[in-house]
Amino acid sequence: MAENKDKNFKNSSAEFITDLLRDPRVRRGLTETLGQYLGSEEFKAERERIRRGAGERLRNIRNRYRPKKRTPETVARERELTLRLADVETEAAELRLRLSELLQEEERLRGALEEL
Repeated sequence: MAENKDKNFKNSSAEFITDLLRDPRVRRGLTETLGQYLGSEEFKAERERIRRGAGERLRNIRNRYRPKKRTPETVARERELTLRLADVETEAAELRLRLSELLQEEERLRGALEEL
């Protein structure tokens, strides 16, 4: 019931806003205000701040994922550890499946005991 009420409220709100934005006086006011803002020093400063921030984030990402200088021994050890990790993850998945089977069996046995 409340969900339907919220949906109706959202729909009627959206219709109201759409009608408001279609009004030529509102559009003219928005256009003038937006034009003034886009030409202002505040907008230019904000745009420059965002541009610098985006550049800094991009540099951080590039540095984080840039290939590191590694010796062949380090690469071999990393590969060995990665393969071992994959083995352990596979074994853990198999154990989770087995545990799931055992829990189902336990549930079935408890049900059979309760029937007796």
